[in-house]
Amino acid sequence: MAIHLNGHHRKTLATIFHHPASHNLEWHDVLSLLNCVGSVTERHSGGYEVTIGDDRANLGRPHGHDVTGDELRHLCGFLTTAGITPEAPSTTDLPDGALAPAQDDHTAQRCIVLIDHQHARLLRPDSDGNNSAPPRVFKPEDADGSARRLEHRQGNDDHDGGHAAEEDSFYERIAVDLKTAQQIAVLSDGKGRSNAGNYLVGYLQRKHPEVAARIVVTDRVDISHLSDGEAVAKGVALMATEQAV
Repeated sequence: MAIHLNGHHRKTLATIFHHPASHNLEWHDVLSLLNCVGSVTERHSGGYEVTIGDDRANLGRPHGHDVTGDELRHLCGFLTTAGITPEAPSTTDLPDGALAPAQDDHTAQRCIVLIDHQHARLLRPDSDGNNSAPPRVFKPEDADGSARRLEHRQGNDDHDGGHAAEEDSFYERIAVDLKTAQQIAVLSDGKGRSNAGNYLVGYLQRKHPEVAARIVVTDRVDISHLSDGEAVAKGVALMATEQAV
């Protein structure tokens, strides 16, 4: 079975094999790629067990945000053995239960996510890229933020920057709805930790990496002034541009 990588995954794969070695290859991008081409299990002793077809490797978690040195050489060698290279990013035997790879044709189900801290709109364009149905709308329990605390919580990996615990139910409902999407665009406004799109991406990477692997593109836009039709058109255009890179 051939694996069709989106533009972001192809860039990550090319960076892994680039000579001289890159010094800005982020671990979360590598993890997203590995979850797309195989399966990744976090070990209790630390690090990850990665399976691609019949090939298996144990990878340690990098000390920093980037993958460098021996870690990068180990990763490059493992992917080469598994047949995942920039020239031939494919495998013939996906592990049981692995999520089917994203397709590059128009049969893939696409989803455009417009999100801020008050609500999220999920739009699914038809095969022609048109807005074909009303959006699915999700709102947090504390939509106006009156009960929300945003202090930093040291050592709490589940709350990147300190979002209140009750907000995670908002992102979890979105994650569940995205499980059927093969290609995802996330559009949001705000900067840094105030950007709900950034938090959604991080939440998916931590809790639902198989869904995070389907994110083709993210972009910061003024979503309050986008109609459903405009949002679909923008999302489809951004995904097409990213996949053409």
